[in-house]
Amino acid sequence: MSKPVASFLSKGEIETIHGASLEVLHDVGIRVMSEQALAILEEAGAKVDYGKNYASIPKTLVEEALKVAPKTITYGARNPKYDFVLDKKQPHFCADGDPPFILNWETGERRYSTTQDVAHCALIADYLDHVQLTWVMLTPTEIPAPMQGLVGMCTCLRNTEKHVEDEALNAVAARYQIEIATTIVGDEKRLREKPIISAVQCPFSPLTYDKGITEGAIELGKAGIPIVIYPMPLLGATSPATMAGTVVIGNADFLGGLVIQELAAPGAPVVYSVGTGTMDFKTGAENASPDDSLMQVALGQLAHYYRLPDERPIFYGTSKLLDTQAGNYTLSSLLAHMLIEPVPDIVLGLGGLGGTTSLEAMIIDNEIVDYALRFAQGFEVNDDTLAMDAIRKVGPGGNFLGEKHTLEHFKDAWTPKININALRTWEQEGIESLGKLANEKVKEILATHKPEPLPEDIDKEVSRILKRAETELLNKS
Repeated sequence: MSKPVASFLSKGEIETIHGASLEVLHDVGIRVMSEQALAILEEAGAKVDYGKNYASIPKTLVEEALKVAPKTITYGARNPKYDFVLDKKQPHFCADGDPPFILNWETGERRYSTTQDVAHCALIADYLDHVQLTWVMLTPTEIPAPMQGLVGMCTCLRNTEKHVEDEALNAVAARYQIEIATTIVGDEKRLREKPIISAVQCPFSPLTYDKGITEGAIELGKAGIPIVIYPMPLLGATSPATMAGTVVIGNADFLGGLVIQELAAPGAPVVYSVGTGTMDFKTGAENASPDDSLMQVALGQLAHYYRLPDERPIFYGTSKLLDTQAGNYTLSSLLAHMLIEPVPDIVLGLGGLGGTTSLEAMIIDNEIVDYALRFAQGFEVNDDTLAMDAIRKVGPGGNFLGEKHTLEHFKDAWTPKININALRTWEQEGIESLGKLANEKVKEILATHKPEPLPEDIDKEVSRILKRAETELLNKS
């Protein structure tokens, strides 16, 4: 099979970026707001100043963390048929919108999201064939803030049989996440072997680690829950104004978090991720640009250099509508990552629409994924595919439609899932746009798709855990 493949950074350039990142961690150091994490670093040999929340990380600690971090990770799901492995062999796609706003699929209005919207997103993600996991895409804003994360996670787990990615803002919330996931799978050993949840930890670029999310990630890592370390450097603001400098900061941010995780729980599953951003220097607004894709490809190569699973935010554009700009950015960005090896383990972002979540965008993004995966496959050149016998038989001016060779191969041709009819039929049936067709598909899925629910006794136990969490977390707030 011949596949279209491109290349980007050389091995020497990757090693240069790695070396610069090590210098940053040792010479510049990191700010860690958690005394627990500082103590872990100090005990391992890092130079620590508790008064300044400062740590200087030597090269040896980074090397040891990279050595013990798992090189493959199994992601479990409520339904075992949706289990998958992060092993650099194929991409997996994660639905992830832009909370807390949703583009209402009934009215077209942009509004704050609710628990029902979280459920709808999980249902759509459960239905789509190219979505293997879903982040908690929206925020149940009608719920008190300390409980929004747990309610969102449970709502997703109740409405999809696939893997759910979330985040923990503190150690208390993390312990409840572990308890809920353990209740669903049956025991801690089973959860560790095939975790049905993962969690994102976002260091604050540049080089700062918040107390709550750091300690939450430590708790989850000890339980075997995969942690996606996901700093978000913004070129020219929270990172240098060059792409190479931004990659260095993002990589150093990740490596600092990796060291903390692996010192706290050697062998803890960690996924490499850096959410780079660029901005319009005239306005300060974040901007979707080819620079984002270039930096993400470079960071993907670094993940491969470290032999770590990686998750890349690829689908994020700035268009506020289901328009040409949105589709152009998504397809061009995705194709770049499908053609430059290694491909990402997880592609993040289906359903995002310029600061808003759109169910219709999820449908269209799934179609774009289908197109990109087919393109990346390439095609075979052999005696059968060259079709010389059929060509000789049909001859000049003939037609291949009735040939046996066509009957054997016509199913190989790519066909869109969202059907756009021939022009005359399309005109006769009402000239529907792609967005309208996607909206109709959303309505169909929400009306007919029914994932397997949690068993009644487990669902009741999850509700009891949420009630206990509500009592504790709301009393602390």
